Amino acid sequence: MSQVLQRSAFVRLQVANLSSGVANGVVMITVPWLVLERTGSPAQAGLLAALVSLPGIFVSPIIGGLIDRVGRRAVSALSDVFSCVSVLLFVVGELTTELSYVFIASFAVLGAVFDPAGYTARKALIPNAAESSGMAVDKANGRHEGFFAIGWMLGPALGAWCISVGGPTLAFAGTSALFLVAAFAVRSMRIREHHEPHSESREGFTQSLRGGWTLLRSDRALLTFTIGLTVMGGLYMPIDTVIWPTHFQSLDNAVGLGIVMSSVALGVVVGAFGYGKLAERISTTKLLRMIILISTAALLPMGFLPGTAVFALLAFVTGLGWGPFNPLWNTVVQRRVEPASQGRIYGLQMSLVYAAPPLGQLLVGWGIENFGLRATFSIVLALFALTSVTIASLRSLNDL
Repeated sequence: MSQVLQRSAFVRLQVANLSSGVANGVVMITVPWLVLERTGSPAQAGLLAALVSLPGIFVSPIIGGLIDRVGRRAVSALSDVFSCVSVLLFVVGELTTELSYVFIASFAVLGAVFDPAGYTARKALIPNAAESSGMAVDKANGRHEGFFAIGWMLGPALGAWCISVGGPTLAFAGTSALFLVAAFAVRSMRIREHHEPHSESREGFTQSLRGGWTLLRSDRALLTFTIGLTVMGGLYMPIDTVIWPTHFQSLDNAVGLGIVMSSVALGVVVGAFGYGKLAERISTTKLLRMIILISTAALLPMGFLPGTAVFALLAFVTGLGWGPFNPLWNTVVQRRVEPASQGRIYGLQMSLVYAAPPLGQLLVGWGIENFGLRATFSIVLALFALTSVTIASLRSLNDL
């Protein structure tokens, strides 16, 4: 029986991965919709998007250290249980009263405290689950990110359907159940985890985290890769958390928003599952540059705010171009960092990823209210294109 559980470790990880992806996809579309429905203010939607990003800045490095010390399964399961509780607060609040902006923001920020933990812990679990299941790690990386993207593809569509049928309350109720499924799936895995050496575990926790930062800084190629990821995320997140919801909410088209978000995710699914084959044929550095440039080229025409069908097609190509990135990210860390330190590196990287978007989300929300959606979107896309070309031309990435 234990051998069966061990061989099924990767399957169980993907059940958790898919459940969490769907749950987060539902929340991603439901919370901004609820804010815009109650306030009618893109600036307040942008403020909330920025606030939701803040916990990840401070929580992710700590979570990374806990993953290396306490264990990946424990951190992942607990984070999903707490995420379930945070989402249930929306349900209770909506059933007892009409939630104000303050309560919506408070519950969303609380949930954002736990989401980075589960995501980071599951990412760190990939090599363990692959080893237990007898699967090549590159293949496991592509499949893991592909299944997570499937969740993001299904989540917005499910969220849009729930909003149309039963309102945000129905969406949040379903989300809470999905987080519980994720927690139970991870907890039932049978794997061999990699912890810090005993001598390192005696060190102070702060010193251990500082050691992770030192390790990241000492690897120039990995540091450049991380900074590039941070800047790209900072420019992209305001697009799908503020600009797209504002555009489709102004058209009263929740289904259209769900279609576009799901189209991005579908493209990411295809690209992620194709990573294993791409990695066999293309070098890491060349593949990274292709990802950046192709996804950017597909994103730019969205500035014309085309109809939903064209919007969805461009979104699919954007996701297709970006799809191999997360598996490549996992591979880069796995190849360059010892297993017992990978949690801290992922945690630091996630902290930087969360640090970049808030300012952009605030500025984009403010820009939409003062200059209009089309003008603000055009400026964001121009900056995105300039940044993409700059990152792709960096020579330090050649060492990857």
